[in-house]
Amino acid sequence: MAEPRYDASKNQYVYGPGPSDDTIQGVDGPITHADGVHALTKATAGAYTLTPPTAGEEGVRLTIVARTAVAHVVTYAEGLGGRGGAFVKFTFANVGDSICLLADNLHWVAEGAAYGVVISA
Repeated sequence: MAEPRYDASKNQYVYGPGPSDDTIQGVDGPITHADGVHALTKATAGAYTLTPPTAGEEGVRLTIVARTAVAHVVTYAEGLGGRGGAFVKFTFANVGDSICLLADNLHWVAEGAAYGVVISA
């Protein structure tokens, strides 16, 4: 059995997928709706999109993290929590910038504070 890893969203050690199971977002385009880490790895500035979760995706947790130090931008048209306006663009400028999102009531909501990510209009 593999060694446990610390899952900050659960505040406990867990067994299961680790870094080798991350979803790599190496090209511009949509971010898939799948539990786990979604690593932004494009060597130049990336342009990504996020669509609202469906009813069947309630409880899905995404952690989006920059693994390259360029200006990656994730656009989420409806905005965090469905608020639109000032919450539609997430900019990742440094390695390690990250945000954890939870699918709740057909919206993506932030779990805790974003780390280094600028959220804007």
